[in-house]
Amino acid sequence: MVFEVRDTGCGMDDATQNRIFDPFFTTKFTGRGLGLAAVLGIMRGHGGAIHVESTQGVGSIFQIFWPAVPAKTAHGV
Repeated sequence: MVFEVRDTGCGMDDATQNRIFDPFFTTKFTGRGLGLAAVLGIMRGHGGAIHVESTQGVGSIFQIFWPAVPAKTAHGV
């Protein structure tokens, strides 16, 4: 299953895109920058993945890939 989020914001340059999953990286003056690093860790722990595309002046697309789950497990049977 894929969950996708798109925006039409300012987008990210290559240098920012290369660091968005680094712990403690932030583009803000305040904050800890753990958000995307934590999300990536959770997704990997569940066998999933994240794909990001971003173009400056156009926006960003985040695709969250969840692993397939057999019907028995999904319904608790």
